[in-house]
This record gives sequence, structure tokens and C-alpha cells, in this order.
Amino acid sequence: MKNTNWIFALALLGIITITGCKKVDPNQEVYDNASIAKGGILYDNFFSTEAGYDQNSPNLAKFKASSDFFRCKQCHAWDGLGNAGSYINRAPKTSRPNIASVNLYQVAQTKSFTELFDAMKKSDGRRDIAYDLTTYNPSTNAAEGDKMPNLTQCLSDSQIWDIVKFLKEGMFDVSQLYDATYTGVYPSGTVAFTNLGKDGNESNGNAYFAANCAACHGADGTAMKMENMSLGKFVRSKPNEVQHKVKYGQLGSAMPGMTTITLSQMKDLYKACSNSVAFPD
Repeated sequence: MKNTNWIFALALLGIITITGCKKVDPNQEVYDNASIAKGGILYDNFFSTEAGYDQNSPNLAKFKASSDFFRCKQCHAWDGLGNAGSYINRAPKTSRPNIASVNLYQVAQTKSFTELFDAMKKSDGRRDIAYDLTTYNPSTNAAEGDKMPNLTQCLSDSQIWDIVKFLKEGMFDVSQLYDATYTGVYPSGTVAFTNLGKDGNESNGNAYFAANCAACHGADGTAMKMENMSLGKFVRSKPNEVQHKVKYGQLGSAMPGMTTITLSQMKDLYKACSNSVAFPD
């Protein structure tokens, strides 16, 4: 009977030990130490000064000459939805590739951070940095140019982890910010944005704007132009893009990123800017 009790006790201890142990990802610490803010900037333009890229690098001239073939946002769009989202009508040209079909936002929410890192580190099937992009033609010669670049030739492991963290935790679910109606298919589809800010609070948005944006943009958003548009018109025309630039900054300008802005605050800001009387065209 004693032997049976000992066997039972040992078996129970084994069950407790097994069920009590949690599998810890060996990359947890490096992921935890990655920067969402840096990742958002890198997603926009990894070879910008704001991203800390070496401006004396021999590759810089190539990146600048063919910038849309290397920027994450170009192929995956500001909203991360690829060619089924806001870039449904961003057709390729000799100076830019086709938009990716993958929904990057959804992938980032369903894959682990290690899976995302490993996917970004792949070199097989990726475009070598030495490839001559001046030969790119979307009608006759798009296969190589449309490939994702070999990021191991462009970014450090630390930078890739920053982008992974941005994808997992720093990318907004734009469906929470506005409604978008997509018609047709890429590359000749159309998109219409409505209901900006959704259930946001306009008063709170006005207060946020006054405290953080009005000094440069003016009380009604008309003090400076963006692509020849007032701030209000720009937000209403390109809410897909604005959300990223508000949080991570307008690279190449004095506009800093409001990296701590929350989804709720962004909704409020959008709600305020949707008012074309307060923020006229």
C-alpha cells in the first residue's frame, strides 16, 4: 500500500510539474526591449535620418533612387492591409512595385513575434540588394522588383525586432478609426472614407489638437499645407496615412511623432478633424 501511495504521489508531482511549466520563447527578452517608436519609423523609411541610418552608407544612393522598392509602407500600405485596403488603386509604375496582397495587420496579430522575425529574416526568394531596379517595368518585368528585399542586407537584427514590435503592438486597427468602402479590385479599385473617428469624442479631440498640433498647424488647421491641402482636408482625404504620421512623425520635417497616443485619443482627433467647419478645406 505504501509503495502504491509513493507511486501515486510521484505521478501527481509529475503532472503538476508539467502543467505548471510554461514554454518561454527564448526571444522574449529581445522582443520586450525592442522599440515600437523606432519600428514605426523604420516601417515608413528605414534609410531616413530619423531611423538612424548611416547617411554615408554606399547603399544610400540606391535606396533613395528606388525608395518605393525598399520602404515597407509602399508594398504593405500605411494601414497594413495591402492591395485590398487603402492602396487598392495604387497601381505600379516603373518607379514603384505592385502592392502586396497580404493583409500584414492580420498576419501580425495571428503570428508570434518569433515567426514574424524569422519571416523577415528570410533570404530565399527575396530580392538581392544588387538587383538593377532601373529595369523594372510592371507590364513586362515585374517579378524580381515585386519581391520583398533581402532585409538581412538592409537592416540589423535589432532593427528587424523593432519593426516586429511595431507590427505586433504599434500598428492601429484602422477599422476602429473610420469606415472604408472598397469598390473593384487592385489596381483600379476605389476607396471612400467615412465616419472618421467613429465613436470618438469631438471635444476631447479638439483639446488634444489645441495642446499638441495647433502651434504648427493653426487653430483651424490651415496654417500650413500638406500636399496642397489644409490639415482638415488631408485627414478627411487620407485617414489611412494620417494615423501613422501622427504617431510616428512626418519624416524629413519638424513634425514629431506622438508615440504615446492611444487608439481612443486618435479616434477623438479624427472625430474633431472630420468637422469641416472647424477644420475647413
